[in-house]
Amino acid sequence: MYPDLKIPLGEGVYAEAYWVTPAHDSYIQAYGQEQGPLDTPYSLPIFAQPIYSSEPIEPIPAWFHQLLVSTPAVHANFAKAAHRLNDWGVAADIVRYHKLDDDLSYINTELERLEAEAGAIRIAKTICKGRLELARAPKQLAHMECLATPFVRQCNEQLAT
Repeated sequence: MYPDLKIPLGEGVYAEAYWVTPAHDSYIQAYGQEQGPLDTPYSLPIFAQPIYSSEPIEPIPAWFHQLLVSTPAVHANFAKAAHRLNDWGVAADIVRYHKLDDDLSYINTELERLEAEAGAIRIAKTICKGRLELARAPKQLAHMECLATPFVRQCNEQLAT
């Protein structure tokens, strides 16, 4: 399946991969001829390989996309069917796509939560600023204006004129 796979040994030296097996998720493990089961394998990610043909490439149909982003139970059956193809790259990318979709969903949920939280904080700030204005706090603390930056003081002076 990977006849040209070379295992880097360091300093530009490579060994032929003698034994290759699928590993967890989207990786394969390769062993050199001199390695045994107790040696650490060379691990690398795998991806679906293109099939070159004169036929035009068609976009993924809706049913296929639905299975890519389906519930864990449905996706598990889909992934098992992909593994039965004996094309490790396709199976790996099906699992990878589902995980990336889950990751993106989690991040989008977090963004929505943070946006809602930020909106609530903006409203609270507006209410707080209004209370300070109603309490005429700037007049009560006018002697502190000297602590403001010169730029802010200059803007205030221009607004007053």
